[in-house]
Amino acid sequence: MDLYSTLNSLAPKISYLNRDFNHHHDHDQSIDENPKDFPPTEDPVYILGKKYSSLYELNEIRSDVRSNIWMTYRRNFPPIGDTNFTSDSGWGCMLRCGQMVLARAFINLYLGRNWHWNYTNLESIKQLLQDDNETELKKYLIYKNILKMFTDQKTSSYSIHQIALMGVCEGKNVGQWFGPNTIAQVLRKLSLFDKMSDVFIYVAMDNIVFLDDIKKSCKINDDDDDDDETKCQEITSKWKPLILFIPLRLGLTEINPVYFRALKTTFTFPQTLGILGGRPNHALYFIGCCGDDLIYLDPHTTQPNVNIVAQDREYLEQILNEEIQNDLLLDISSNNDQCITSLSQQSTDDISYHCERPYRMSISLLDPSLSLCFFCKNEEEFNHWTRLTMEKLFHEQTQPLFEIMQTRPREWQNNDDDDNDLEFIASSSSSSKLINQSFVHKNIPNDLAQQTSDVDDNVDDDEEFEII
Repeated sequence: MDLYSTLNSLAPKISYLNRDFNHHHDHDQSIDENPKDFPPTEDPVYILGKKYSSLYELNEIRSDVRSNIWMTYRRNFPPIGDTNFTSDSGWGCMLRCGQMVLARAFINLYLGRNWHWNYTNLESIKQLLQDDNETELKKYLIYKNILKMFTDQKTSSYSIHQIALMGVCEGKNVGQWFGPNTIAQVLRKLSLFDKMSDVFIYVAMDNIVFLDDIKKSCKINDDDDDDDETKCQEITSKWKPLILFIPLRLGLTEINPVYFRALKTTFTFPQTLGILGGRPNHALYFIGCCGDDLIYLDPHTTQPNVNIVAQDREYLEQILNEEIQNDLLLDISSNNDQCITSLSQQSTDDISYHCERPYRMSISLLDPSLSLCFFCKNEEEFNHWTRLTMEKLFHEQTQPLFEIMQTRPREWQNNDDDDNDLEFIASSSSSSKLINQSFVHKNIPNDLAQQTSDVDDNVDDDEEFEII
């Protein structure tokens, strides 16, 4: 039984909120439709840690925004588990925002923060095949396979199917709304089965980040010979890439203005992945700020389901004239002709994952329930994030957003210890591919499968974080 089947067995056999959501708006009419997405202003524009001027760098700003993977509602995908949900319209906005955060982290990890999406039409993709540019071609293929991790099918690592069913372990039936804390916890659990990207997701609880917990989980020692004292002294530490979620409640019914400055400051951090949050009953992914406005991507557009297909390995080897070593490129299509003729459809599908214009809203409209998101590729970046946090969010602010502690008090249980059951399932998986992961696990005992629904009992009820 694979992970998908196990999670499906935990889900109710009838749809929760089983009704047709396709009547839901394709776009929220209350959104600012002002075409001046970045009006001329002296205020700097910050997009995920990068500083721009809307007076002189408007094209660069738009290119940076467009390069984020934009997840939206989809329709006509395969049913989720044993329910008849074939669309997440009306209930999946926070799930889609969580996908956007994770996709941004994978882009930073595999392609770098400076990577830009330029595959806007068929000709631009064909040009990659014609040019003798091995590096750019590989980047395109990695990008396509990152996309494939989120396609709406049960075999994709972070599909709407996997997220919705794992939500059952958090007490959320399929079709029920998520809050910022729930989506963070669900992505953390799904990451245990993602052996290829092998990231560590840390969800801070009670507004506290414990540094030792993170370093203990992220550091991997290359210790091949414990008996050799010399080797022991020369052990090098590897760092598992860190995705950090910090769920917060910054007010009762409205956000407290005392936090505005600190929230905007987080967008200046090079490690930022933005903010999961929104307006009441409306989840959004915030990627930047300008003055007192927040810049965001909105998932509230319903698009048709698409099937992302990666390029053929054999065909690429002919182009590159060498064996491709990167495991991210190992997705095999049926034949070379199919690969070439499918480029036109793929370019159309790619475009549906990118937003030409972001939206803006006043920070005063932000719901008080939100989650800060950060990515640290290595230990140096994490140490830098810690120093920035201490300086910019603690010393320079009248009211800190959260706390940092070196060591967890002994009497406080580590929430990660409750993941033993899921880690056992993950470690038993026979799949090691990033793409087309099936999360295969053989002979999961029924009682163990049932236990997965009980993990993280000590995690605070997400009702206090619900905004949608």
